Amino acid sequence: MPRHKEFDPETCLDQVMHLFWQKGYQDTSMADLVQHSGVQRYGLYETFGGKQQLFQLALNWYLNTVIAQRLAMFERNQPEPSLTEIKQFFGQFIADLDHPSSFLGCLMCNTAVEVASHDETVVSMVQQYFERLRRGFARALNRARQNGEIAENTDIPQVTEFLVGSVLGLTTYARSPAPRKDVQTYVRGILTMLERL
Repeated sequence: MPRHKEFDPETCLDQVMHLFWQKGYQDTSMADLVQHSGVQRYGLYETFGGKQQLFQLALNWYLNTVIAQRLAMFERNQPEPSLTEIKQFFGQFIADLDHPSSFLGCLMCNTAVEVASHDETVVSMVQQYFERLRRGFARALNRARQNGEIAENTDIPQVTEFLVGSVLGLTTYARSPAPRKDVQTYVRGILTMLERL
């Protein structure tokens, strides 16, 4: 009886995540996943389940790796985030736009636009991402107001939702064929707004 090919599940999940990130859920087939990961179909099914389960696991992996790294500045205990961290968060987008991977956008935002709402698990993970963004921005804005970095009468919930929506808009814009300089101008507009709070 032939032995199953041994592989590292985390490495495979990372490869699968990047493929979904590049092609989206609908345009990624099991054959694509087999070819990209180098893992036989039975190995993927046995370890992760079908395409839908694999996508859910890839999204969770994205949340726990890429998103965790991006949001670390908002989710740490000390020092508490403030306006500087929000500016750094959006400023990083400008730096990243020089990299070819910027055309991939954000897997969570791509999924929010692409995947039908009947997949409750996927919807829940997308909502979890937006809620983490919301908490992070609100926490930093509240600290900024306490520090006197922004006006006392700043409407924190309104600015928070503006920033959450800006992340979705920005990553979608970055995924489009728009010239990088235009996307950079968009980000600079967000940074200018932050300066005027």
